[in-house]
Amino acid sequence: MIPLFRPAAITDVDAISKITSKADSGLTTVPKTKTDVLEYVSESLDFLTGREGANRLLFVAEAEGEILGISGIIPKLGVDRPFYSFKRSRHARKASQQELSVRYDTLQLTTDFDDYTELASIFLSPNARGKGVGRLLSLGRLGFIHSHRDRFENRLMADIRGWVDEDGVSPFWQHLTSKFIQTNFDEADRLSGGDAVFIVELLPALPILLNLLPDIVEDCAGRPHDLSAGAMGLLISAGFEDTDLCDIFDGGPAIRCRTDRTLITQSVFKATGGGVKESDKKYLHFTGENDEFRAALGPAYPTAEKAGFDACAALGTITPYVALAQDRRDR
Repeated sequence: MIPLFRPAAITDVDAISKITSKADSGLTTVPKTKTDVLEYVSESLDFLTGREGANRLLFVAEAEGEILGISGIIPKLGVDRPFYSFKRSRHARKASQQELSVRYDTLQLTTDFDDYTELASIFLSPNARGKGVGRLLSLGRLGFIHSHRDRFENRLMADIRGWVDEDGVSPFWQHLTSKFIQTNFDEADRLSGGDAVFIVELLPALPILLNLLPDIVEDCAGRPHDLSAGAMGLLISAGFEDTDLCDIFDGGPAIRCRTDRTLITQSVFKATGGGVKESDKKYLHFTGENDEFRAALGPAYPTAEKAGFDACAALGTITPYVALAQDRRDR
């Protein structure tokens, strides 16, 4: 049985918490305790039933009854509290009387991503990595958004985990943010999941000059974690683009895309039948709405509007929506 993508259910809470309890603190939106998972799943189910105020969605990938990983969507940022980022700006100055010049970058606190939809909370079981499950968890969300377009914003973003050294330390946090938020990274991460008013109260309103800090800070601003570079590359190939914004804690890059310009939306078609067993590219197959939404990866033949045999079997239909799940340039 190929992996299936679907909304999380209450019956998944134990299995999810068993996987995510191993997630480290840098994965801010991943629920790590059973209580956190239960709250996330409950809010997700509330969103699916149209309950006002629900603003999180959680999905799982499963195969043969085993939960392989999770991914999430925050339908609208800035609802409960502002979504803070650092905006990087480049400056150049030249002396009028002497042959002297200087170039430097600054970071300034901003809420540019308020009113975006965020792709969040992706985490895989270790034994599921390298098997295409990450692609399903990532792009399955875009299939869900396409199928429920009126429930999401016109712009999407993803906050990618920032780079850490061989000891697991974030130089960005160590040399910059911790100077203003004087606690450890784990505690700041925990606090940021709540009110988070401390962020705007403690971080400076004026631009931070990077040339006054160790070079490693500038190098880390916008640099992804080694384990997150692949996930970032996948979203870039699906239509996202780099920005000049980064995470305020670990300096991780933020990427964005117009909701109607994703690879899924740009390439989707309605299959007229199944049966395809081989193709050069991977395709996302999806069907259903709300808690009945399902998605799977498989081959397809778009010129004949034909879907994959195994994907159709997993979804229980031979006429799913099908979209390219691999950049046309990828091999």
